[in-house]
Amino acid sequence: MRGVISAFSIMFGCALTPFALAGFWVADEISGSGRYVTDVAPTAADPAVRDAVADSVTAAISRSLDGMDRPATADLVRRSVNAVVTGGDFPAVWAELNRAAHRRVVSVLRDGPGRAVPDGVELDLTPVYGMARRELAAAGQAGASRLPDLHPRIELFPVRALLGARTACDWLVRLKWALPLLPVLPLAAGVVLAGDRGEALSGAGFGLAASMVALTAGLAAVRSLCLPLPAGGGPPSPAVYSIFDALALFPRIGLRVVFAAGLITAGVVAVVREHRSSRESPPVPDPGGSEAPALVQGGMRCSSRGSRWRHERR
Repeated sequence: MRGVISAFSIMFGCALTPFALAGFWVADEISGSGRYVTDVAPTAADPAVRDAVADSVTAAISRSLDGMDRPATADLVRRSVNAVVTGGDFPAVWAELNRAAHRRVVSVLRDGPGRAVPDGVELDLTPVYGMARRELAAAGQAGASRLPDLHPRIELFPVRALLGARTACDWLVRLKWALPLLPVLPLAAGVVLAGDRGEALSGAGFGLAASMVALTAGLAAVRSLCLPLPAGGGPPSPAVYSIFDALALFPRIGLRVVFAAGLITAGVVAVVREHRSSRESPPVPDPGGSEAPALVQGGMRCSSRGSRWRHERR
């Protein structure tokens, strides 16, 4: 009975580990904007992010310039916008845009959609648009000063995707620091109750490694199939995939650490058991060992004595 309980506890702990790791990740990203912005800020150097921002701002400027007497060429507009997204000020602007988007996410999760986020959580590119207008004016485009105040945006996901997970996210944030301990308790109980603790440790190690493989497949499935689609339809912006990859860096590092720890544990147990078995096993007698030489040597002594006795009689 103890063996069954031990095996069940170890399996339950291994199965719980991916959910605990993913839950801690989600809670950590939601609970404070500092972690979120730190993870997302490096994507300012991602060409996919720059292209997505440039496409949105270029489209907004081009639509406004089309009705003017001397509209700017598409090439001039694109070069001006590219100068902004590849400039030294863009990383700081990008970090601030994501900080504002994170505040909208927290607002939706805590207070509902409200008035600030009518349809979805978006990246408001107004600062980039203003910088592009100034770049156009510096390039000699007279109509740049007459461009209206526009607010180009990149939609991250609809509000309904957040509202559906509101209760779950609330509990994850509350239990954030308890989540890593959830799989430890059944794993420890399973090892303690096992008749062969070495075998239990080895099984736990392999089980943790297998659970991390499952978590890797789950993250890949979420990225490919489960990212929320924009409210207006169509696929997510390429910037959304870059942001997800940046946010998923933490669980990917964590799962690699747990995977390696599981395999190392199983390997150490195997080495220790092999070493003990080699020390405790009795020596195997060698048929051509020490006894045969003794007999041979004794025979030689007897033979020599017999020869000397015969010689004395003569």
